[in-house]
Amino acid sequence: MTRGDKYLAAGILLVAIFALAFPRLQSSLFPMATSSARAVIKARGKIVREVDLSDRGGRSTLVVNGRVGPSTLEVEWKRIRMKEANCPDKICVKQGWIEKPGDSIVCIPGEILVRIEGAAPVDAVTR
Repeated sequence: MTRGDKYLAAGILLVAIFALAFPRLQSSLFPMATSSARAVIKARGKIVREVDLSDRGGRSTLVVNGRVGPSTLEVEWKRIRMKEANCPDKICVKQGWIEKPGDSIVCIPGEILVRIEGAAPVDAVTR
């Protein structure tokens, strides 16, 4: 291994550490990887809340009243999940975090829908 190989490996390692340590830098380094998104929360067919996911820090919780009782949603930086629900199977809780436009969480017994809307990043271009 030459001296140049060592410098190259150290540089790649340094960039990887910064990318993991500072996830907010990813949006400036890779602008197509992130986009502004919002979570639209519907209960019983009506929009009850819209949450901007583009620039949120920390965690917050929301309570949504569905058909079978209240459900708790948790919002973290650019993602959302159903934390607790009163439905019998809890499939919506097992779904986990969603963060990309087009992703959704559906609680059928509670009649709750959480859908992320926004501009989807481009994954391929053909000519």
